[in-house]
Amino acid sequence: MAIFYPTIEKINQFKVQPTNGERALLNFLERTLDDSFEVYFNPLLNGDHPDIIIMRKDYGVMVIEVKDWNLDNFHLNEKRKWVYAPNNSVVKSPIDQVLKYKNNLYDLHVSDLLQVKIKDYRNFKIVSCAVYFHCASKSYLEDMLVTPYKDDEKYLTFLEYNIDFIGNDSLNKEDFISLLKKRYLIAKRPSSFFTDKLYNNFKRLLSPPLHLRSQGVPYNYSDKQKEIIYGKIENGIRKVQLEQRIRGVFGSGKTTVLAARAVQAYKRALARNNNPRVLILTFNITLKNFIHDKMNRVNETFPIENFIIINYHHFINAELNNLNIEFEVPKNLDPEKVSEYLEFHYYGNIGLFEEHKDEISKYDAVLIDEIQDYHRSWMDIIKNYFRDPEGDYVLFGDVKQNIYGQTTQNKDVVTNVRGVNELKLCYRSDFKVRDLAQSFQKNVFGDKYDIDDFSENGTYIFFGQEQEKEGYINYMYLQEKDPVTALYRIIRDHILNNNSNISPNDITILGYTTDLLRTFDLYYRYASRERTNSMLETVETMYMTHLNFIGKNNDDNPHIGWFNNICEHFKKKLFPNRQKLYDNDIIKVRQRVAILFSIYDLCTRFTNTFESRLEEECQKCGISLNAFKAFRKHYSSILAQFQHEVYSDSYKNIRDNKKLHFWMNSGTIKISTINSFKGWESEVVFLILEPKYESSTSFNMSFDELLYTGITRTIRNLEIINYGNEEYDEKIRPIINSLKKTSK
Repeated sequence: MAIFYPTIEKINQFKVQPTNGERALLNFLERTLDDSFEVYFNPLLNGDHPDIIIMRKDYGVMVIEVKDWNLDNFHLNEKRKWVYAPNNSVVKSPIDQVLKYKNNLYDLHVSDLLQVKIKDYRNFKIVSCAVYFHCASKSYLEDMLVTPYKDDEKYLTFLEYNIDFIGNDSLNKEDFISLLKKRYLIAKRPSSFFTDKLYNNFKRLLSPPLHLRSQGVPYNYSDKQKEIIYGKIENGIRKVQLEQRIRGVFGSGKTTVLAARAVQAYKRALARNNNPRVLILTFNITLKNFIHDKMNRVNETFPIENFIIINYHHFINAELNNLNIEFEVPKNLDPEKVSEYLEFHYYGNIGLFEEHKDEISKYDAVLIDEIQDYHRSWMDIIKNYFRDPEGDYVLFGDVKQNIYGQTTQNKDVVTNVRGVNELKLCYRSDFKVRDLAQSFQKNVFGDKYDIDDFSENGTYIFFGQEQEKEGYINYMYLQEKDPVTALYRIIRDHILNNNSNISPNDITILGYTTDLLRTFDLYYRYASRERTNSMLETVETMYMTHLNFIGKNNDDNPHIGWFNNICEHFKKKLFPNRQKLYDNDIIKVRQRVAILFSIYDLCTRFTNTFESRLEEECQKCGISLNAFKAFRKHYSSILAQFQHEVYSDSYKNIRDNKKLHFWMNSGTIKISTINSFKGWESEVVFLILEPKYESSTSFNMSFDELLYTGITRTIRNLEIINYGNEEYDEKIRPIINSLKKTSK
């Protein structure tokens, strides 16, 4: 019998029981599959709630969406949109819904899955999809979804490679085993694509281990932190304020408190629900793992899978998909108006959620971090439609990190919770960065916000003198035309200086333009021959994405000439004795091309710096440096066009994936934009200042807050490197000079 997660016995105890269709499919799978199959029912995948996932080690994964719909009430319009006949409304296609779950497994949820797909598109077949229609036969589905489009070859090909339909009469062993064979979950030999590493990554996502109390770290919470986490003691009774707004000075342990409060909220919810779900929302995608790490240190026993940690936009996207709500952007909409369109129609559309309020599955508690980045409408949507009124609703934030220019009132964030609890104890009080932060508030923010009160820290006196603060703060203003080379030189000097005792793992590079950071990442890796941990897409990945596209779409492609030229040459040099190349070999050829093109970009921008590195890579490919340069010259015009396409494309799915799977202790330097690193902290921070954007943006409007956020990301040591931002040179230099004088 297949192994079920949760067990059938536990599913039978759920507050919300499976639908008739889900129950029928679960019972069938229990009778049909052996114990080499794992069946996951309604797994919580960071906001996604697929009905059933089947996984078989060494073979693959299948996502099944279950519909109890009476299909007599539906028809497909001329655009193949699903229309609910009684009110003539468009609903999301079950096909699109299950494919969205699959795409999110690659783009968001499973570590390394997107990377292997970029390297070799065949890895996209690791996960297959099906829809089970409980109230329809196989022939009915064929007549409705296939036969009317028998002349549409493109549509039929799409179905063949992407989706299977299961009718109620398909729940027999012969048909289902045939389906599993078709999608390679049953095969003569194991899959070379679904490796043990990928299987374990899926396993950690689908069935994370129970967090045991013994795995936590006893934490000495302050009295104020205890009040927020456990409640306030009044007349010997601990009373919990379910709705709270928490405001804290930087370094006050807001995220530590959030994690502990979330666990207590879960424990309280057990009295109402035997399988409670706690929703933890952020704005910054990367905070997911930071909060996850904080929760792993909580000294309690709890199932981590019941805590959904996700940013607001991904959460709403997932819920719209769970609710079968169509999500689309008009094709001809001005790209600059897309964000406004999505906010009006989806993310901030209270009426949309009011319309579907009876279909929404509520969470037993909700905690929101970075509340200063939230629109008021978002708060109302979450509180009124996604939170059980009996559960916790706790908001955490710092208005001084309001880098997106949200509305403030009386120098504070506008929320839907009355009152505020304050955390005034800064756990970095012994470091110079605390003094810098407070001086920045006074001199740059002025009376825009209230100045942080660090009164709980007090003053440390040692033998009659104030104790020397730890850490260092350095500032330099550079007017060099090439910030990347100078930045590399400065950072490498710090790493290689034995007296500094700085490890690459302790260093984070923060800036606010992706072009500079992406170029620095490329420069650093090939100059130092060391890895980095960047939240941005690498240049090699950018090239590889486009090379794979050319390889798949070579009909009438303007790049096919040079593409075939270099790929055929490399095939002969790298695999001289092969009559026929395997697909893996073709992927390796493209990877070599991507690396060569990336290093060539460095050579053209940083003359004479990477010539030997390019020659070394050419030798690995069996081509001379002069021959490669001749190739670039011969195709210079079309390759310039290709380079422009590569660098101007959007890589949002890759970037979001890297942010979601970002961890601090990688052993390498970290590279990130300030806004993506918000909430994290690093022992040593190199903060890069560039001139403001030329056009008006929210970052220009909130540049003070952006800079303050960058400054407060450091735990101990801060290096501010200013490239030509004269306005902020005038603001920052006097503050730092003043601090250095007082510290002498």
